[in-house]
Amino acid sequence: MNGTTTYAQSVQFSFSLSNSTVKEVLEQIENESEFVFVYYENTFDPSKKVSINANGKEVDEILDEVFAGQGVCYEINDRQVILKKEEATSTSSKAVHQQETKKIQGLVKDIFGEPIIGASVVIKGTTNGTITGLDGEFSLNNVEKGSVIQVSFIGYQTQEIAWNGQPLTLTLKEDSRQLEEVIVVGFGTQKKENLTGSVSQVSMDEVLGDRPVTSAAAALQGAMPGLTIGGGSGPGQSKSFNIRGTLSINGGSPLVLIDNVEGDINMLNPEDIESVTVLKDAASSAIYGARAAGGVVLVTTKRPKSGTNFNLNYNFNVGWEKPINVLEQASLLEYIDAYQVAGYTQTYWAGNGDVAKWRDYLVQYKKDPSSLNTIGDGIYKDTDGRVYWLSEKNIYDNILTTGFLNNHNISASGGTDKIRFRLSAGLSKENGPLYTDKDSYYRKNISAFVSADVLKWFTQEITVSYSDAKKKMPERVGNMGDFYSTRLVQYYPEGNMPAEIIGTDEELPTQTPMNMIRYAPVSTTRTAIPRISTRSIFKILPGWSVTAEYTFDRKDVNYDFYSGSFKYADCQLAVKNSIEAGQDYYKLQDEQTRYNAFNLYSNFEKKWGKHGFKAMVGFNQESSYYKLFMGQVKGQTAPSVPSFEGGSGEKLLQDSYSEYAIRSGFARLNYSFNDRYLLELNGRYDGSSKFPKNSRFGFFPSVSLGWRMGQEKFMNWSKSWLDDFKLRASYGSIGNQSIDPYSYTPAMNVGLDTVWLDGNDKVSVISLPGLVSSTFTWETVNSFNVGFDVSAFNNRLQVVFDWFKRKTTGMLSEGIEIPSVVGAGAPLQNIADLSSKGWEINLSWRDRIGNFSYNIGFNIYDSRAFIDKFNNESGFVDRNYVGKELGEYWGYVSDGYYTIDDFVLEDAQKGVWTLKDNVVSIQGVVPQPGDEKFKDLDGDNIISPASSTLSDSGDRKVIGSKTPRYQFGANIGVGYKGFSLDVRLQGVGKRDYVLGGAALFPFAGSSASDAVFQPLFYNQTDYWSAVSYDPNDPDFMKAKNPNAKLFRIYDQGNNVTSNTRASDKYIQNAAYLRVKNITLAYSFPKNWVQKAFMKDAKIYLSIENPFTFSSLPKGYDPEGNEYNEIVWNYPYYRTISLGANITF
Repeated sequence: MNGTTTYAQSVQFSFSLSNSTVKEVLEQIENESEFVFVYYENTFDPSKKVSINANGKEVDEILDEVFAGQGVCYEINDRQVILKKEEATSTSSKAVHQQETKKIQGLVKDIFGEPIIGASVVIKGTTNGTITGLDGEFSLNNVEKGSVIQVSFIGYQTQEIAWNGQPLTLTLKEDSRQLEEVIVVGFGTQKKENLTGSVSQVSMDEVLGDRPVTSAAAALQGAMPGLTIGGGSGPGQSKSFNIRGTLSINGGSPLVLIDNVEGDINMLNPEDIESVTVLKDAASSAIYGARAAGGVVLVTTKRPKSGTNFNLNYNFNVGWEKPINVLEQASLLEYIDAYQVAGYTQTYWAGNGDVAKWRDYLVQYKKDPSSLNTIGDGIYKDTDGRVYWLSEKNIYDNILTTGFLNNHNISASGGTDKIRFRLSAGLSKENGPLYTDKDSYYRKNISAFVSADVLKWFTQEITVSYSDAKKKMPERVGNMGDFYSTRLVQYYPEGNMPAEIIGTDEELPTQTPMNMIRYAPVSTTRTAIPRISTRSIFKILPGWSVTAEYTFDRKDVNYDFYSGSFKYADCQLAVKNSIEAGQDYYKLQDEQTRYNAFNLYSNFEKKWGKHGFKAMVGFNQESSYYKLFMGQVKGQTAPSVPSFEGGSGEKLLQDSYSEYAIRSGFARLNYSFNDRYLLELNGRYDGSSKFPKNSRFGFFPSVSLGWRMGQEKFMNWSKSWLDDFKLRASYGSIGNQSIDPYSYTPAMNVGLDTVWLDGNDKVSVISLPGLVSSTFTWETVNSFNVGFDVSAFNNRLQVVFDWFKRKTTGMLSEGIEIPSVVGAGAPLQNIADLSSKGWEINLSWRDRIGNFSYNIGFNIYDSRAFIDKFNNESGFVDRNYVGKELGEYWGYVSDGYYTIDDFVLEDAQKGVWTLKDNVVSIQGVVPQPGDEKFKDLDGDNIISPASSTLSDSGDRKVIGSKTPRYQFGANIGVGYKGFSLDVRLQGVGKRDYVLGGAALFPFAGSSASDAVFQPLFYNQTDYWSAVSYDPNDPDFMKAKNPNAKLFRIYDQGNNVTSNTRASDKYIQNAAYLRVKNITLAYSFPKNWVQKAFMKDAKIYLSIENPFTFSSLPKGYDPEGNEYNEIVWNYPYYRTISLGANITF
């Protein structure tokens, strides 16, 4: 019996084999197509020699020739070909007359109880068979009791069972050996087993799952080794990418491509993404040339395959957000006590109250609030008119509330043998956890994809998408207090300052962060990205195709802001305006980027016996045009409707333009011998308009090798447990064009300035042109990578390891030191080099035991970067220098505190602090007991930075590094009968960070004149203090707490600068572990949902950022902000969400 399907009729082959075995012919068919052969060992003689010319033939024609006269028949079910003995038919026919036959019915499902559609069910030894339907059920007539039923399906282990005359239910287990993972690479795909470069790929459905995130980048955090994602917190906050650490002193981020064309992943709907691939080494990314020096992130959007059933999917989630890390001050009593110890004036600067009396009132108020006649928020005005502040609160917690988000996504997809389509729409709304609803993000996404096989040899695809986002945030202007100020003491009253306190006719809002947000003006940023992409695929001959792609991408960003103006009162009882009269302003800014990209490339694939070839050659041209217009006008006559026409004051107009183009040719060649020995060559010839005319072009090659050692005969001893073991090595060179256009052209800026005045008006001035070089060119990045891949225990265990070294030469920097009298900086030249090296490993285990399944994954990566060449003739350690590790901190080494034993007692009792001989002194400082003491590294008995050069660094040394080390991610998942629990972790194993200021030191470590205005935080109360400050006391200046965490604060203004200097004592451990997500889900049984005309239905509970483990002070999140700085700012938050996913 010969059966064919649509897929079989659509595939033609292009090979010719002479005197080859039948097995080799079948392997060749599998290599050139998606067919999988299923047969028993005794079905035919696999070593029989045949010769065949398969050029232009379909699979059934080839099989008819191969098995002619061998008594073999076949059945084709889509991509599965079942081979059987022909003579079995007569045997079964005779048996029909001898025994009674019946009808068999049954159900085929997977281990989760889900029906398997299209599984092959055959009576072993016969051609009597069928396939399962949409519900996984099947039926067969004329079956004898005792017959062996054989069930098979691609990707599952074949199962056999003797029929006992009763209905059957068969459960198939997944056969991971049959599942060949395909990896997206530059302008094509590769089987994972044939990869020779360093590449990681994740399915977006796996890393996104049911998480309440609106950003694809956020979902990828910790998912792949070597990929670092940062960017801070907040609704609609864009994320940044980095691959394998610092690329250049001039920066350089990965190239992010969406379906082969540069795009903004932050504006994509994560639900529209199929997979994300990261190309890390030069061998993988060289095909993209000069823009790919920092690696490549390939985003592939969802596209249905031929013959896909129609699916209508809707999913949603609603969530609630709460901040997870908030500053906390010491109690007000602790603050007052420290204030008195510091020796500040007894008349307090806010309200003129007596500090000692304030403390007594506070104790009284805490015991019985009704005993004092307070007004407003704990404000007490004494009979002498002095004001005291008695209300304790967390002013930082007061600016935070519960945020809310909801996401809705709907998609429809399907296809026939000729046409495939997918339509989707998404809506995301997020109102962040700041007080009021002024921090919000609203995004709409629409996309459509259609692919049509117009002719047998011609396929046309088109993708249209539109993203529209609106982001609102409160803004600080003029005299307003900072929303995240660390200068305000916690007693600051919330609400309004009573009129009788400030001596006005009306009460006014106080200067607390909560009020500043309440009355703050709001900026609105609108971003719109329409994008259209076309792809034409020409199948010239079997194995040879030509693809032409064109993409137009436009990005419009509109910023709209009116400052407004309002009055408020500060705690010095002064009335202020947020912005002075007539200085209120309206600002409008428009940015537009137009991006055109054209790719033309051809792929050819051919296999001759054991020799496999894949070749690709292509052409690329891209252009980008950017323009900006900004207008600002002061003094709005109609504040409720701000406009340019309504402005009566100074007007400011600015515009700028920028454009660049890239033109490139590229090629790739893959060769494999016996599917064991692998070679890949890449090359790209790039031209960029960012460089001077005579140095715009460069050629960037790469080579990589692979050896599937696990397939060698001498590895047969491991076949029982080792599925594959591959060694890889690569080397390549890529250019880096991460500079601004026109850097080789001297420019003069024209603008208004107050260098001199014409009456009261500013005058127009023209700046001097900078010095430029007309000969600089690409920074060149050379990358070497070695690694191995291991698959073991029936592919349940996967291990990938890489070690890499990257060297960036010719980095652009100022080539010479020019005297300041020249009035311009030195021109950029290719004069600096940098090298980095590191390693990464990815481990995963996946298994199923009955109805229980589980998976564990862990990845970790590390890298360090060093300066190899730099023009720093003076050798200053605070600049780049040869041998410097990027991120390093220079500082002093702590040696405890000075004690009274370090001083001449007689002098100390007179208030003169004379150090004893041989006790180390500090340059420019007169130490006292309780001051920080440092180790004398240069042996001169004086602590100093000397000349701060490499040859004379004084008592400073490298004390740490802010570069994150040992960045890791992990995932744990378990499943049981429709229930699933997934946990994702992410963190950094080692990082040093200098916080200083209000984060660590009492009164922010400020001098006395400023320290009086600074608060005291919860972690700053353990400061050095003496048993007695009385010179006549035997315990004079003896330490009460010699192991105090902090230096003395008595006489705070004296020596505070020395005490807070960078030292190893106050370097913070910024390592952390964050549980990124916990999701519990339940998928309803198929037989339940089908009654409601659904295919699948799932509900879930998800928690984003449930736990963080860090040793940093409260309020300082180790993930940092968009600049990778650890500061108190918009807080990270926990999101608890509920949702459902339904497919019809």
